[in-house]
Amino acid sequence: MGMNKIVTAIKENSTFLISTHKSPDGDALGSSIALGLGLKKIGKEVVYAFEKPGGGKFSFLNELNEINGSYIDKSFDVGIFLDSSDPDHLFDSSLMERCRLRINIDHHVSNEGYCHLNYVDVNASATGEAVYELLLNLETDIDEEIALALYTAIVSDTGNFKYSNVTYKTHEIASKLYKFPNRYWEISRKLFDETTFEKVQLIGYALGKISLAKDGRVAVIHLSYEDLKKFSDDADMEGVINYARDIRGVEVAVMIKETSKDIFKVSFRANTDFDVSKIAVYYGGGGHSKAAGCTIRDMKFEDVLEDIKSHIVF
Repeated sequence: MGMNKIVTAIKENSTFLISTHKSPDGDALGSSIALGLGLKKIGKEVVYAFEKPGGGKFSFLNELNEINGSYIDKSFDVGIFLDSSDPDHLFDSSLMERCRLRINIDHHVSNEGYCHLNYVDVNASATGEAVYELLLNLETDIDEEIALALYTAIVSDTGNFKYSNVTYKTHEIASKLYKFPNRYWEISRKLFDETTFEKVQLIGYALGKISLAKDGRVAVIHLSYEDLKKFSDDADMEGVINYARDIRGVEVAVMIKETSKDIFKVSFRANTDFDVSKIAVYYGGGGHSKAAGCTIRDMKFEDVLEDIKSHIVF
């Protein structure tokens, strides 16, 4: 899977760019920061290139203050691209051209290995697990700050350890991270429980938009551009799809949001063995068998749902 070659490449080079996918989630941020901190500890020069999240949700990750655009007009020995199954999903895929050697670290089953060196562990619950293994192989001492970033990555992609991607290894790594004196319960509350008034309003509105299809086996939240304009930018959508997924009898949940005219961001979740990543890949997206996403363009609002439903065949 390329781990040994990646370790050798890291040891033999000096300057590193670390990047991840657009609209980074907890796994993307946590794994990127954990790796960046680890590389700095062994004397490497590290520059981050990804979107700095707003809203303060991840404010406890102090390394986010190092995101300052310093990658502009620079070239690097190595570019490490994390938690992105496809270069089209990266924050800026053109950055790959400025990296002499490109490394991809991921856990998505749809990843086909788009870099010179690839480590894709589809059995890992999060890219954070793969980064943890890499840091061990680099013999990097994990400290309190790295542990916090790794915990953020793993807890985010496992839904606070409740998703089916959790394994004994996930808990084994988490138990080792708990040796560091971080207040993990506060982090979990911030990530999963704390919200804004704007998001609560959005959730209430979205709940009224849920519809069922395929004899109740599919639940859909379908939000138009006009719907979304009713709410502020602070009303983020993360986790809203779970309300549809959690309906008894639902096997597949779909959330369709029209982010701009005739451009739709679609999320899929599955409760059963139905592989939603195949639908996402059909539309040019990707992800896991139970959680995936894509973007659909040049289709009318009323046609998107029908087209997606035609691909959900039990």
